[in-house]
Formats: sequence, structure tokens, C-alpha cells
Amino acid sequence: MRNGSLPTAILIATLAIFLTGCARNPVAPTTGASIAPGAGTTVIGEIPDDAPPADGGTPGFRTVTLTATDEGIVNVGRFTLWVRKNSLRMPATITLRVEDAEATECEITVSPAEANDFQQPVILTANTSDIADFDYATGTLMVFNGNWQWTDASSHINQENVVGHFTSLYKVKVTNDNDKWKNKMGS
Repeated sequence: MRNGSLPTAILIATLAIFLTGCARNPVAPTTGASIAPGAGTTVIGEIPDDAPPADGGTPGFRTVTLTATDEGIVNVGRFTLWVRKNSLRMPATITLRVEDAEATECEITVSPAEANDFQQPVILTANTSDIADFDYATGTLMVFNGNWQWTDASSHINQENVVGHFTSLYKVKVTNDNDKWKNKMGS
């Protein structure tokens, strides 16, 4: 009897693996269209509560309802709100609203009001790529809760955005104010 060479054995093994990998697994579910009506797979999609405008573009508001353990992203105009997993203390409905797609202010409401106290910060990002002469050295976010206050936000010139972390949400605006540093340093 003749001994086969190692390369021949590897070639035969590779060919066998390749050919069996191309075969359909007999216990795999059928993915094609079924002949009998109603016997095929069903595709379920989520219909948003607030449909986008018929003329295209970004809607003026979006609403999302989340449980305490959910994660969600809401995008309206230049603003994107990321509610990270386990941020909420209770189920809540969050609405992000802007006057128009170019607005530099947004209003965020959380219902019920008791849910507007997050276990970990939620992240609000403002895209500033279309704001002429935006100065990333002084650009920031301000929040309105009775009066406008500076927030801990950071500007990113490479991403062309401003990002803030919030434990409660109100009205927020993008600002490009050189007095920011004087106010933070008490000058």
C-alpha cells in the first residue's frame, strides 16, 4: 500500500470542508418564500409615532418611550440625544423638539417629571458643521432651568460637534461665547 503525501491529504480535507460548507443544513429553517399563503416568515417593523414630514428633511420633534433598562437615540435637527442603557430610574417618555432644522436651541421634556433625574448621564450632541465661524475653543452648551447656565460640554473640531453629559434635561442651546472662560474662572 502506498502512503499519500501530506499536501494531498490537506487538499482533500480542505475540499471536503468546502463542499460540505456549501450544502444546506437539513434542520435549518426555510428562508425562501413558501408556497402556501401565510406559511412564510413575517417581517415586523416599528412605525414611529411621529412620521417624518412629507417634504423630506428633519421633523421638528421626536418622542421616544423607554423602560428603565432601555437604551434609545433621538435625533432632531442638529441635536442627537443618547439615553444610555440603565440611565432611567423609571419608565419615561422623552421628547426632543427644535423650531427648525438649523436651530441652535432644543427643548427636551421628560414625562413623568420625576423621571428627569438620571442614574448616569445621558449624552446630547450638537452638530456644528454648518455653523459659520464656529469657534471650537469657546463653543459649548448652555442649559435653561429658570436661567441660562454653563454646562460641562466639550467641543470637538475634528467631529464638528459639541457634546454634553446631563443628569437632567431641559432647554439646551449651542453657544459660541468668548465670555465662557471668564465666567468659569470667576473673572
